[in-house]
Amino acid sequence: MVNIHFPNKLILCLSLIMLSSCKHEKVYQATLFDIKVNLNELPNGEKPIFSQRHLKSRKQKWIGGIFGSNQFVEWNEVLYNNTVIRINPQVAPPYDSEFSAYPSQERSQYDFDDVTYVNPVKTSFIARLSGPNSIGNRFYLFTAQKSGLKVYSIDRPTVIEGDGKWENRDMVKIGPNLLMIDNDYIFNQKTGKAYEITRPGKGRIRGEFAALSPDGQTIAFTTSQLLYQCHYPSGKVYIEPIDEHQLAKIVNNKTKEWPYNYFSWINVNGKMFLHPII
Repeated sequence: MVNIHFPNKLILCLSLIMLSSCKHEKVYQATLFDIKVNLNELPNGEKPIFSQRHLKSRKQKWIGGIFGSNQFVEWNEVLYNNTVIRINPQVAPPYDSEFSAYPSQERSQYDFDDVTYVNPVKTSFIARLSGPNSIGNRFYLFTAQKSGLKVYSIDRPTVIEGDGKWENRDMVKIGPNLLMIDNDYIFNQKTGKAYEITRPGKGRIRGEFAALSPDGQTIAFTTSQLLYQCHYPSGKVYIEPIDEHQLAKIVNNKTKEWPYNYFSWINVNGKMFLHPII
């Protein structure tokens, strides 16, 4: 009897060892973000859901190609309920993104460049991960839900014919509570709510952030010859051509004072928009 059952016990023990080791990390498949996701679904518990740690390799590794050197590799891990988070960065492109450059298959990612919480109870955060040189920065949203951890790629589909370049992503802090990702999304860290920035077309807004209204609900961008404004809670937009005289002022005043020296805020049906000073 002992000889018959021993192999089964051995297999059981090996299985338990394998399972226990697998519990220390988990690979999550990222999907495209949707503002309908409730980032405050899970209330704050007695102990932190997420934790962070900085690690450094014990052995040196050659980094930097022919001009590189041996270095001790360092990285930042984030844990969810004591399990290291790894993500599969491959996101299936939407059906209408024929001309968008989505990344090819990569190894699972776990090195978090930075972590920024988007709600007061800290159950949801945005992380920046560095990809290959051809891809650059990417932002992912991690949110603890009742059904478990969910991971979203904050990459709004872009359709621009002939645009095969993967653009570098950016996150900008606006005022005390707002985060703007890639001129596409606004996250309110005080409420944990997300908003889409209305696009004038199918492509991402190629413009510089110019101003935020006093009530914090309208953002303004300067594009090549347009002043593009979006009241993001309602999605209402106001687009105004910038004449050559104003363009000259913009070129000569690349400071935070522009456009405040040449425009003023007016109230239009309860929404604030910039209007040129005559």
